[in-house]
Amino acid sequence: MQILALVLRFCCFAFALFLLYQVSTAVQQPDFVLMDIVADVGTILICIDLGFFLNYQKLKKLSNANEAQAKAALEPTKLEKITRKLGHLGIMLIICSWIVPLL
Repeated sequence: MQILALVLRFCCFAFALFLLYQVSTAVQQPDFVLMDIVADVGTILICIDLGFFLNYQKLKKLSNANEAQAKAALEPTKLEKITRKLGHLGIMLIICSWIVPLL
């Protein structure tokens, strides 16, 4: 299970880097579609969120050896809170990129 989490974590970050490259090349083109770029940015944010989530889940399992540490591990760190908010922003960007062209 840990190997699967490790592979998923690296895949998330690799896909985020690929999409970052794709967005940077799409912006340089004169005929880019804005909603496609918005959806790609949302996907990048979700990939980063999922990668950090898998990383913190691994760290929490390692730190659950002591009961006092388990209670402290339940509180999310500031970086984890920020990546959660970025993931939610990514979901909103993807939803907006689907709905706006329909209007």
